[in-house]
Amino acid sequence: MEQKQLAKTVNIQPGLAARFSNASIACPYGKLLEILGKPHTLEILYGLGIRSPLRFTELQKYLDLQPKTVSARLRELVKLGIVTRHSYNEIPPRVDYELTKKGRDLGKMFNALHGWARKYGYDEQSVHRSRVRMV
Repeated sequence: MEQKQLAKTVNIQPGLAARFSNASIACPYGKLLEILGKPHTLEILYGLGIRSPLRFTELQKYLDLQPKTVSARLRELVKLGIVTRHSYNEIPPRVDYELTKKGRDLGKMFNALHGWARKYGYDEQSVHRSRVRMV
């Protein structure tokens, strides 16, 4: 579409039409959304934000997930620096997982999602849920 036609169609100034026609509509958060969008990743992050540190078995039990899934997600989150893994030289072996500063900063995202969900009726819990204590 020619710039003048675009300007008339959307009723904006011709100079702005050139800027819009060259602007990318690709989401700049695609990589982040790909990571966070993997199955159960947000559930694990939310759980660690509510109660941390947690052991592997606690996460698995509270979230009712398969061990393979929890293991894969935790490995990815540790690699990204969002979660830390602390292993203790004890018998039986003990491993705790908790959010890093980078991970706790995601609490702001959960709080924004919580507000949006309540506003538009997408809050899955009927009881009042406290805000995420990640931040």
